[in-house]
Amino acid sequence: MSGFKWTAKKLCTVRAARKIKPGLSSYSLGNLCQSLNIPLENRHRAGGDTDATAILFSRLLEWDTEGEIEKMIKKTSQDQRLPPNLPPQDFEQLPEKPGVYYFYNKEKKVVYVGKAVNIKKRVASHFTGHNINLQRQNFLKDIYSISFEVCATELMALLLECNEIKKLWPTHNRALKRFEPKFGLYQYEARSGYKYLVLGKIAKSQSCIEVFSSEYDGIRLLRSLMEQFEIDYRFCKYGSPGEGEGLIQSDLTNLPEVELHNHQIENAIDFFLKNRPSFAIMDKGRNAEERSCIWVENGHFYGMGYFATDVAFTEASEIKDYVTPYRSNQYMMQLIYNYAEKYPGKVKK
Repeated sequence: MSGFKWTAKKLCTVRAARKIKPGLSSYSLGNLCQSLNIPLENRHRAGGDTDATAILFSRLLEWDTEGEIEKMIKKTSQDQRLPPNLPPQDFEQLPEKPGVYYFYNKEKKVVYVGKAVNIKKRVASHFTGHNINLQRQNFLKDIYSISFEVCATELMALLLECNEIKKLWPTHNRALKRFEPKFGLYQYEARSGYKYLVLGKIAKSQSCIEVFSSEYDGIRLLRSLMEQFEIDYRFCKYGSPGEGEGLIQSDLTNLPEVELHNHQIENAIDFFLKNRPSFAIMDKGRNAEERSCIWVENGHFYGMGYFATDVAFTEASEIKDYVTPYRSNQYMMQLIYNYAEKYPGKVKK
């Protein structure tokens, strides 16, 4: 290491070629060399690509009668920060409002979804800095276009981002994928006739009472129901449905009466299901002529949408007619509960 800090200006030969030689069918290095009669030997090897790029650059300097390269290497130039394959107009159209943005690859497939309080500012932050690791460079090279959806609030943008990542599963999104529910609360009846409440890992072939992102959250609910409805702890298990069947054979002392015990289990489940809250969060709209709404039904995010400011509701449930249904998960409900606690005046039950 020499100890010198590398601060050279950047020039994208692809973007420069688009400006100086517009109208070509492709601007990849190989196709550019073929179109412009530049010899390309040892293709995809460092030496061969470097030689071809140097020749291409010298030709672009000769053909650049409008001074495009000089404009591009100025510090204030947009070309100094945008990815090489992204048209500048895609960036220019971005609004400075809350919402969700989408990055697309060459095949028009979504490769990244993000949320922002200020879409334009957030997108620009992806392209700044001097991080040259391969993962970041591949990410930037993969961006060929951008689209966006404006949301009224940051919370709506967060909820939409979660749903879009779940639906599209973009290549470059990693953080939110860890919030997939991993555990479920199940009920099953053993051969002995006793009913069990079991917290276990989610199984696609079995339906559960509730899902959880963490085992801790599931255990906390299970213990709460066990204590509130005085359920014998031997019938509340942590594991997979069916694992507790051997317990009765090893501990037959002081067992509760079957019908009474099963009734306690049923009451606990019924109580939990009926006491999951339903409410709306009413907030500002995307403009002065509308308002936004988020509807939660039976403890799950049902959907969100917009309605005109002159629309009146006699019951909160009427809001459902104005929302677009979305998927729900525990992470999203935590976002909603946190927001409702912070802004209780916006909650309509």
